Amino acid sequence: MGLQNWFSRVLMSTWFREITVIDVENLPTDRGAVIVSWHPGGLFDNMLTQGLLPGEQVKFDGFINSDEELERVASEVASGKNVVVFPEGESHTSPKTKEIQDNAARIAIRASELSREKPPVIIPVGIHYSRKHYFRERVALSVERPIEVEGTVEELSTIISGEIFRASLSKEEWKDRELIWKARSIIRAERRRQNPELEKLATYGEGVIGARRVRAAWEWLAQNDSKKCGLLEQRTRDHMSELDSLDLKPHHVDTRPKSVTRAGFMKSIFLWLFAWSFMLGFVTFSAIVGSFPPFLFVVSVDRIFGRKMKETSRGAFKLYTAVIAYPIWWLISASAFTWALLSDSSPIAWLADYSMIIEFLFSLPAVLVLPLMIWWMPTAGKLQMKLYSKGKSSWRRMRLWAKWRNSVFDWDNLCKKQQELAMDLVKIGDGLILPGDGDWKEPAAGKDDFTAVILR
Repeated sequence: MGLQNWFSRVLMSTWFREITVIDVENLPTDRGAVIVSWHPGGLFDNMLTQGLLPGEQVKFDGFINSDEELERVASEVASGKNVVVFPEGESHTSPKTKEIQDNAARIAIRASELSREKPPVIIPVGIHYSRKHYFRERVALSVERPIEVEGTVEELSTIISGEIFRASLSKEEWKDRELIWKARSIIRAERRRQNPELEKLATYGEGVIGARRVRAAWEWLAQNDSKKCGLLEQRTRDHMSELDSLDLKPHHVDTRPKSVTRAGFMKSIFLWLFAWSFMLGFVTFSAIVGSFPPFLFVVSVDRIFGRKMKETSRGAFKLYTAVIAYPIWWLISASAFTWALLSDSSPIAWLADYSMIIEFLFSLPAVLVLPLMIWWMPTAGKLQMKLYSKGKSSWRRMRLWAKWRNSVFDWDNLCKKQQELAMDLVKIGDGLILPGDGDWKEPAAGKDDFTAVILR
């Protein structure tokens, strides 16, 4: 599993521009664990849980087909290994978790019976994609507190269902789920305005924690003051709708400088040109050659053969197809690059006058070129990811400066409305003990966060 975990991490670093694991220390090292999670993303869910979570993992296809298989998996968990289970049974695009199966509970209970010393625990994991259908977006895994294995299969399955619902920040509708993240962005913008040291944008993992806090506070307010909650919800929706119509984010409003000079606008243009000048070269070319063909191959194989499989088996099939396809393709493309660099009639020799990387490769001894190019194929994907992020952020900054200079926008009124809304949201949160606070106490196993929220 060590090689597979390493390979999964390499692949993921070429697909996601930011990967965060929250509270990984919750995963025990002195006993086995049944890791349970919702299943929102198909191929990536398997790779993320196998590549980012430490510990030796048991091979499991998601279904218990016989008593012998249950005994095998449970015995390995009892011996200290981990097993990842997606109890929903299939991936989905719903904003909330689906009804779960009892396979995770059965494994946990049997492993607990077989353990001689320290019994295994259940570890809920939330998987959060910024935009799961987009290439090179962000992802975070939140590792929740351990749950003791107690009760019957039915009772434990109910607890697991509640824990997955909480860990995944489930909501009934996508518009409600999106509202949580929008409210979090307004609160974040206000806190950055009040505290200049928070100027740096939060990581996606920090955003997930912030969204969990907002969700807990919102659900608590809905239970205790539904009228106030309804008015606040409508104000938030109206403000975000206005920002969306202007193609703005909350932090765009609060970070507008008092003096929007031509020099600042020109600086943003320069930074954009500087960032993208590095994108249009050998790094990007190598990343495209090394990443897209095997990615398209995996997708094509899945569409041809995967449709006939069970959903959990399909996920494993895509994973192992990638494990086979990517190294083979990297070897082929590295060999082709090596030939191009060593051949007397190389078709890319003329590029050495324009690329420091290619000039450096031409100067290397022949025996070093092939292993270097094998290393370079996945590395180029990760490097290009960083350049892509820089280029994208500089492009957004340049467009933002253009809007800041646009007199059509009523910036004073927009700032005033956002600050009033943000202060009301912040005031509610500051008056409650929420997830992430030092005095926060986790809810009972299987219960949602809002059941543990209390007034300060």
